[in-house]
Amino acid sequence: MKKRTKKHDQDFFANTKKVVGEERYNKAIRKGQERANEIRLKMVRELRGKNQTDLKGMTQPEVSKIEARKDLKISTLKKYAKALGMKVKITFVSEEDEKSQPISIYG
Repeated sequence: MKKRTKKHDQDFFANTKKVVGEERYNKAIRKGQERANEIRLKMVRELRGKNQTDLKGMTQPEVSKIEARKDLKISTLKKYAKALGMKVKITFVSEEDEKSQPISIYG
């Protein structure tokens, strides 16, 4: 006799939303986005092949603190980017219309 299994949506996110409910799902997505933002600075540094001690004009503890922060001044971000040999580009996107043209500023 063939064993019957439940059919799940092929889309993981759609299935998760059904299982946990929309409110919990949206909260988890927001948390995930916050966490992703926190690790991006470290990822950029690592992609550039740099250690925390390799950033010119910054001490290792200073780099560590910057990478751990949830909120940065633009001037601090610019200093971090410069130490990586990069520049800052900030992109504004519409909250209502994801397909609208983003607007970027450079610093």
